[in-house]
Amino acid sequence: MKLNKGLSLSSMAAAALLLSACGDDSNSAADAQNEGTDQESDVITIKVGHIAPEGEAYALGFEAYAEAVEEATDGRVEFEIFGDGSLGGERELAEGVQIGNIDMSLVTTGVISNFVPEVTALEFPFLFRDLDHAYKTLDGEIGQEILDGMNSAGFKGIAFWENGQRHFANNKRPITEPEDLSGLNMRTIESDILIETYESLGTHPTPMAFPEVYGGLQQGVIDGTDQSYGVIWSTNTYEQLPYFTESGLYYASATLIINDELYEELPEDIRETIVELGKEYAQVQREISQELEEEQHNNLVENGVEIIPMEDINIEEFRELVEPVYEKYADQYGDYIERIENVE
Repeated sequence: MKLNKGLSLSSMAAAALLLSACGDDSNSAADAQNEGTDQESDVITIKVGHIAPEGEAYALGFEAYAEAVEEATDGRVEFEIFGDGSLGGERELAEGVQIGNIDMSLVTTGVISNFVPEVTALEFPFLFRDLDHAYKTLDGEIGQEILDGMNSAGFKGIAFWENGQRHFANNKRPITEPEDLSGLNMRTIESDILIETYESLGTHPTPMAFPEVYGGLQQGVIDGTDQSYGVIWSTNTYEQLPYFTESGLYYASATLIINDELYEELPEDIRETIVELGKEYAQVQREISQELEEEQHNNLVENGVEIIPMEDINIEEFRELVEPVYEKYADQYGDYIERIENVE
């Protein structure tokens, strides 16, 4: 299918209004599954949960994707979207998809590593040279291999979308060298690699669901976290994080997943549409993310956040400190890491 080159942020917002106006008499995906029906006249409603607030790249990208799928299936598929963490944090969302309480989600890929160990290979610190390297890896053979392996955990991995480059943000001091991180209580997602990365950098890592982060900062439970421009701005956590260092700690993709059992029971043409457009709209969502980032940078500066640009820090010093993480997992992920490093 051709990408709608005329797509704009305003049209995506309008799509969200159209989606919310869907009728109440449609079958849910679970109901259609239980009734064993796949007649073309039946409307399949797919329940979706994600953590993004309105206007963030996850939300805008998924609204555009949902509109495209509905159009391509002539209305046989509709989406019921619950954003802003209303169905829980990302661990809860992934678990919900796994057991079928939620049909589909867009979840930070590091969280999926708790269910699919191979995903961990994508989460090593300072792994990708740049965004192009990340995209070629995720959209290529390695990415597809990892997506295909997710069915072992009850997921159908559709595509890798974008969370963004993750940077250090904290409320104690500017971070320009590794010593500045020493002793900070840094929130992280539930990922062994990231927990050990933070330990190697001299911090006290604190796994925490994202909806708890703002309160955790307010209450002093944590001093900081790693966030992308989109996350720190759209969730207002910048109000508690006056220092933002462009460290590029790691590139965080987001995995579009659907319950594997549900996926297998959908009509073949709908399965193909969901996957094909999922991959196509990964590109759309990434473009949205990058377009928003410059605006978000300016907004942060205007709201008093001190941004330390990457050229003002010595990334090699940080890389040296995380080498033990690579060495520890060499037997488990060394082949993947070598293949990723060789992607041109």
